[in-house]
Amino acid sequence: MTNTTKPAAQGRSAVKPTRAQRPKRISMSGSRKRMHIPEEYQDPEFHYAWISDQGDLLFRAKRAGYEHVSGSEMPMMVFDVDAGSDGTGPIHANGGKGVTQYLLKQPMEFHKEDLDEQREINRARIADIKKDLNSGKDGTYGKVEIS
Repeated sequence: MTNTTKPAAQGRSAVKPTRAQRPKRISMSGSRKRMHIPEEYQDPEFHYAWISDQGDLLFRAKRAGYEHVSGSEMPMMVFDVDAGSDGTGPIHANGGKGVTQYLLKQPMEFHKEDLDEQREINRARIADIKKDLNSGKDGTYGKVEIS
């Protein structure tokens, strides 16, 4: 009697993963963000961001408390990205025009502090705009209200 079991194709496991083991299927219809991180793969203790390697952005991000997300932390099939040959390096993707985007994470505590700081900056800017709008300086007239 001959063995009729076909060997697994090169690069494929002979054991098929169960539906629960596979990443969630993403439909081809509708829109999706190419570098979106699905909620089920995010740690709620962190804020995630794609940061490019342009200028000093990565340096500034590290100073703000961001750290690289490694391939071992997130299933690679979720993204069209690379994490090195062994899958444990930092997750990165081609951003086009020679730019590389890196997936970084920041503790949520730091992220909330950053948001509060940005809100204060925005409040001060809006206050300055409101102050000058109805001042009559520079030949302006009429009334403008910002709520």
